[in-house]
Amino acid sequence: MRRRWWLVLSIVVAVLVSGSVAAVAGMRMLSHRYEDAVERADLLPPAPSRSAGAPSEPPKVKGPMNLLLIGSDSRTDDEGDGRSDVVILVHIPKSTKQAYVISIPRDTYLPIATADGERGSRNKVNAAYAWGGAPRLVQTINRFAGITVDWPLIVDFAGIRKLTDLVGGVDVVIDKKSVDRYRFLPDDSPYPSAPCTDPQGRSRRCVAFPAGNVHLDGKLAEFYVRQRRGLPNDDYDRAKRHQQYLRALAEKIADQNLLTDPGKLDKLVRTAAGMLTVDRSMPVQRLALTLRHLRAKDLTFMTLPIAENRNVPGVGAVMVPDAAQCRELFAALREGRLADYVREHPPNDVSHGR
Repeated sequence: MRRRWWLVLSIVVAVLVSGSVAAVAGMRMLSHRYEDAVERADLLPPAPSRSAGAPSEPPKVKGPMNLLLIGSDSRTDDEGDGRSDVVILVHIPKSTKQAYVISIPRDTYLPIATADGERGSRNKVNAAYAWGGAPRLVQTINRFAGITVDWPLIVDFAGIRKLTDLVGGVDVVIDKKSVDRYRFLPDDSPYPSAPCTDPQGRSRRCVAFPAGNVHLDGKLAEFYVRQRRGLPNDDYDRAKRHQQYLRALAEKIADQNLLTDPGKLDKLVRTAAGMLTVDRSMPVQRLALTLRHLRAKDLTFMTLPIAENRNVPGVGAVMVPDAAQCRELFAALREGRLADYVREHPPNDVSHGR
């Protein structure tokens, strides 16, 4: 059950990019509550050794910066025991007026950093987290993209239904009916379903998503973002569903003016922060101030360019990155030219989903 936490991830990002907690009345109290509620761990790789007496660099809170959002069933990162099924790179340009949200599908076939941070053999990107926790995943992304991840964040799945229901659910547009034949419902379930059979050949009811406008409460939203089988492009379409949900959630928060109601905002951010683990040095409050101007309309959603799907002996089904397009993408990111890149390579349309 390693994909349910994505809803929490969505909420955390939506809170961060839908307006800073510092932008409302009672800002300092709420900011300190948020700062104090998050759990802290060593998520960054060891910094290069410095010469004696060399001044240390202050924590980065200005753009450009890169956040790496990591999903986990365990809120702490002590052992890295478990695979992160969704990895998302969020790039904040120097102006901090936009955010580029780049999904890296869990089966992306990349060189995994070794224990000492060098280039290792290729495997699915989520193996990096399983083998060495957040620091090794950060090293893997840094080496592959030629960037520096400034702040990794780990999100646990606990309480996602409560959080989603806290905002009254979200509405999404679905292009075509789909059935998740791996998600079974009881006969008295209120959720849309279709007849199916389980692995033992028994007649069951499976979760179904009709075409058109669909309202997702917490439980149904969890089903929606977790579905993989039954979608035309498998994990690729699931990543787009994640992004669609994130955008819808950010808009819902803005529409309900949660960010201008101190009481409601306090409840939202404390609940979300309670499922967040950040690096020990991450200045949460100052980062929130930096991102306070961002809104849902300022998010650009992308997916790592993929060339092909392939079966690799000993690894399984993988998604092989398009090397040339990835070089172009990350060169644009490093050089502050992502706005030009997305004009040539249109981003994902998250106003609707599969």
